[in-house]
Amino acid sequence: MSVAQGAGTYPAYIGNGRLLSAADGGTALSTTRAFIAIPAGINSVIITPRNFATAVVAQVALNPFIAVIKTNDAMATAPTDYSENAQDGAAGTLVTLSSLPTLANGGALYVGAADTFGGLMATVVAGDGGAGDLDVDYWDGDSWADITPTDGTANMANTGLITWTVPTDWAKTSLVTALNRIWAPLGQNLYWVRLSTTVAYDASVTLSSLYAYNKYADALPELASGQVFQTAINRPQNGGNIQALTDAGTANLIVNGYA
Repeated sequence: MSVAQGAGTYPAYIGNGRLLSAADGGTALSTTRAFIAIPAGINSVIITPRNFATAVVAQVALNPFIAVIKTNDAMATAPTDYSENAQDGAAGTLVTLSSLPTLANGGALYVGAADTFGGLMATVVAGDGGAGDLDVDYWDGDSWADITPTDGTANMANTGLITWTVPTDWAKTSLVTALNRIWAPLGQNLYWVRLSTTVAYDASVTLSSLYAYNKYADALPELASGQVFQTAINRPQNGGNIQALTDAGTANLIVNGYA
């Protein structure tokens, strides 16, 4: 049995629910992208845009969960897995990049997903001083190749988007294969990018979140005001975050998650 509401259809039975968007009417939307975390254990979400002012549609997409792996020594010792910290939506769980060395000295942040993605949204708590540049490489099936990002963070100095054109030859691999290392969780077969800095980071550089950015940029599925949309969550494929914005003006987005 299913129940239809607006233009959406969803099962009559759903599990225990929790609010994922902002309380009292939903996360505020504008023409600037908002990101809403999908915590572990969520099996489905119901999304409702409302309160449109000038906006005609809300553009909404679900992005993959990303693996976030940091090394300071080229994986000579076990790396740090920040995957949950990066995407749990909690301000107090951090991705720590303090004193990250250059790539030549063993420092890198590896980010991978089950599907290709068009960038990353980084929420910076303590930023780098702004020296150096952020390099991003992808795995082309044989080696690491430059992806030439547009870096809105100024090398993790401030909150912003890091975007790129999705390479046509981006290939899945495991870091066991790419790096010849056997540390867990390097065995995940994903589309990987490698972030590195040309100048070592300051002694205190932290992020409160790091989310995948949708590969279709602003050509996202559209929802009208009051249109209800429900989907199951497969964490690797669409369980990292919800990315949303309006075509104009403002709106709100209510997101309820169910176990």
